[in-house]
Amino acid sequence: MFRGAAYSYFGLLVLAGFAFWPLYLSRLGTGIDPYTHWHAFLAVCWCTLLIAQPLLLPKHRQAHRRLGAVSYMLAPAFAIASLLLAHARFHAMEETKFQQDAANLFLPLSAICLFAISYALALYYRHTMPLHARFMVLTGLPMIDPVLGRVLFFYGPSFPHPLLYQAITFGLTDVVVLGLLLWPSMPNRLRTAYAAPALLFPVLHLGWFTFAQSRGWLPFASWFRSLPLT
Repeated sequence: MFRGAAYSYFGLLVLAGFAFWPLYLSRLGTGIDPYTHWHAFLAVCWCTLLIAQPLLLPKHRQAHRRLGAVSYMLAPAFAIASLLLAHARFHAMEETKFQQDAANLFLPLSAICLFAISYALALYYRHTMPLHARFMVLTGLPMIDPVLGRVLFFYGPSFPHPLLYQAITFGLTDVVVLGLLLWPSMPNRLRTAYAAPALLFPVLHLGWFTFAQSRGWLPFASWFRSLPLT
């Protein structure tokens, strides 16, 4: 299963080249802000780590551990870069534009939350391989929406409502989360330990369709935008 996850993340990395070509890769060298560059670089590094880690087992355990140690610095750097990019983009908006797009801030912030919690759990269960591996797989799932969503938007048919993009991307993500729960060869006590935090994925995804689209989200989005981060 986990070698399959490595191949899947390789496919996602290739797909990201198409997803970010129109608005990013095709415009390199045209004055794009450094927050975008750092976020993109660290995202590629993290995806590469998710590809390499499963492939190193079981024959290269020492290399697997050494690469895991790199994640102690890479994961916080990726989370911080993602947070700063989200802040920079919404902080630079004019007030009218922000009022229109404030709901979209929910997407990067919820993705950062899911990434950070999944990675923290992967560290906590680092000596329990079935859980450690599953939570490491979860750290990459928040990348499905920004990659697949852009592929659908730029190369697929037009959808009648913008929320339909997340209906597909979040739906696929939650299917993977559920698949990791139902995959055999895991004791019930470990399945329970995985299921509780894994529920955060569908819960936060549901929040995008409900809370983020309501007026209740705006005060938090405005507060985050006002922070002196970028």
